[in-house]
Amino acid sequence: MPPAPVSPYNRAMRRSEREITSRDEIDAILLRERTLRVAFAANNEPYVVPLSYGYDQKNGALYMHTAAVGRKLEFIARNPRVCFEVEGPTSLRSADKACAWGLDYESVIGYGKVSEVVDSEEKAHALRCLMRQQTGASTTWTFVAKGLSATRVWALLIESVTGKSTA
Repeated sequence: MPPAPVSPYNRAMRRSEREITSRDEIDAILLRERTLRVAFAANNEPYVVPLSYGYDQKNGALYMHTAAVGRKLEFIARNPRVCFEVEGPTSLRSADKACAWGLDYESVIGYGKVSEVVDSEEKAHALRCLMRQQTGASTTWTFVAKGLSATRVWALLIESVTGKSTA
């Protein structure tokens, strides 16, 4: 997949020496981690929520599932554009002085648009991505039609993405 274009939401990173410029490194973080934080906004009200996800590198999509109703869905209906964040392992860099400590981490922040996955085959693909991400198992997961139709699945199509590492 080609690198996501720079969007009007992106600007130069202040600490450019910490920027991850390799899309392969960004993808490695997205493929490795398990928690996605999605920031929704509508009517001048923000809402951020941590979610389990599955990353489809080929399609540039982060997949998640939700209940049939809820606050996330209300926000998506009002404004499907979102900001998201995934962070890798963190470790404390301690120091003898209170203001001299730091945190080593890596993170990915991006923007995109959320849409519901309604096609049964695409929904099964999305849930396989999610199961692979969460379990680490590359098993071909199968889903019963009743469960598949009762599950709401969402694709967050990545429009732009940046990465940062302090390690």
